[in-house]
Amino acid sequence: MTSETAGLPKCEPLVDANRAAELLKLHPKTVKRMAQQGILPALKIGRVWRFRESALDAWMVSQLEYSGHPSPKGETFQ
Repeated sequence: MTSETAGLPKCEPLVDANRAAELLKLHPKTVKRMAQQGILPALKIGRVWRFRESALDAWMVSQLEYSGHPSPKGETFQ
């Protein structure tokens, strides 16, 4: 780590659509389509969709709460 980057916060690693699909128990094509439609929080870098696991977790919790089935406090789907 250089002195220039020592004070900067570390970025959360990004995962690809295959890993996002694994976490959400969906097909990778479904994950990509949902990202393209703006349903899933994602970032497209070039031609590749990237996801933050924490953003996917937050999205899942919000979906559960919206459907009337809140997850227990602190539970994640990892």
